[in-house]
Amino acid sequence: MTQHPDGHGARHVRLADLPPAEIGDHIWHPLRRALGASGFGVGAYSAAKAGDVLVGTHDETGLGSNRHEELYLVLRGKARATLDGREVELEPEEFLLVAPETRRGLTALADHTVVLVIGGAQGAVRPAPYEHWYTALTVTDPHEAAELASAGLAEFPTHGQLNYQLACFRALAGETEVAARHLRQAVAADERAWEWLSDDTDLDSLRSLPGAMPRRTRIGPLHVERAGAGPAVVLLHAGVADSRMWDPQWVEWPSRFDAVRLDLRGFGRSGRPEGTFSHAGDVLAVLDELELERTVLVGASFGGGVALDLAASHPERVAGLVLAGASLPDHDWSAEIEAFGAAEDEALAAGDLARATELNVDFWVPDPPASVREAIRDQQRNAFELQEGATAEPVRQTADLTAMLPKLDVSTLVVVGERDYRDFHVVAERLTKALPRVEHAVIPGAGHLPSLERPEAFDALVLPFLARLG
Repeated sequence: MTQHPDGHGARHVRLADLPPAEIGDHIWHPLRRALGASGFGVGAYSAAKAGDVLVGTHDETGLGSNRHEELYLVLRGKARATLDGREVELEPEEFLLVAPETRRGLTALADHTVVLVIGGAQGAVRPAPYEHWYTALTVTDPHEAAELASAGLAEFPTHGQLNYQLACFRALAGETEVAARHLRQAVAADERAWEWLSDDTDLDSLRSLPGAMPRRTRIGPLHVERAGAGPAVVLLHAGVADSRMWDPQWVEWPSRFDAVRLDLRGFGRSGRPEGTFSHAGDVLAVLDELELERTVLVGASFGGGVALDLAASHPERVAGLVLAGASLPDHDWSAEIEAFGAAEDEALAAGDLARATELNVDFWVPDPPASVREAIRDQQRNAFELQEGATAEPVRQTADLTAMLPKLDVSTLVVVGERDYRDFHVVAERLTKALPRVEHAVIPGAGHLPSLERPEAFDALVLPFLARLG
């Protein structure tokens, strides 16, 4: 037998090269062994003459069976399958799937008949995302296509390509609001979707609707994304993350707001920090470029500090504040936080970005689902790589931020996760006492990044506050 390597991770065999084994009254070819397949069972059976047995009568429930369901395909010739006494004739390009408990046997109806048999455990394989939109492409009505593809959302709610295809189907069906939401999910999950949407005629019904098509741009050194229409809301990320931490809100909020999210300098897809600069000044430049006279700033952790700095230095530009797990520059940090910072500094000084990243993941998101931890791991590692060796130090636009708090006459919602470190509860209490127009809320079960860890609870709290601002 000759095996022909077809590049990395592939094997090629010819049936003629496989030594036949006469097993009682039928002939078997060791296809699975020749291929080295381990994810499923596969074998080939042949018959020299019509009337010969191809597959002996059996089921897959007895001693020594794998309890496989089996797929039978005639590669050459013709066969008769007997299924619990019922006969079915099979020709090439016909498929027969048999349940484990069904007794089956196959007989050749033509000389030199060959049958391929593939077996696997029931329930071991779930449909891949592409199967849902490929199936939808078999129909011409976009409403029907959308319903077929939507079945995939139960298992793959955030899959980029699936949501992109759904955006196309819904747009063609005239369901523009739903299409726009799918499109935002697509670009959030798959960077390639930005290129796909640029000239896709399936999405033409969205192009004339304000904010329906998400946009991305570069403003100075910052990567900026914008979607939706209505009152403006700008999302400012935590120092352990980048703008992708707002994915849940980026998908939902633009149905009500003109939503902007950006990567601060030294994070995500923005530029490397160089020279003297102010994060608040960078955000102000974004507001100017986008012609946003007044906006609500929603800041998480480090981003909350940036939001406060901008509101204190340019209150006329800020219509409201949402501060989630925010800090203050004069806070006296606990020994726990100080110990974490020292360990992080030590890892970074040694050039061990992997160690520094894991310290941050374990400290800031110790309990959330694996998907959240992996997202923060990727975002934090990217920031460390972008900032490595940089000597720039950002400055605040407000010299004494704490002293400015009582003068900050802006409607503010202060949010903290129930399970966040005590330091951030202390800061939240200070902000609540100092700010003149403030609401304070705790999100049950959430840690330091409630918008990402508990997005439904976060939205249920924040969206009514934003609606009250008008």
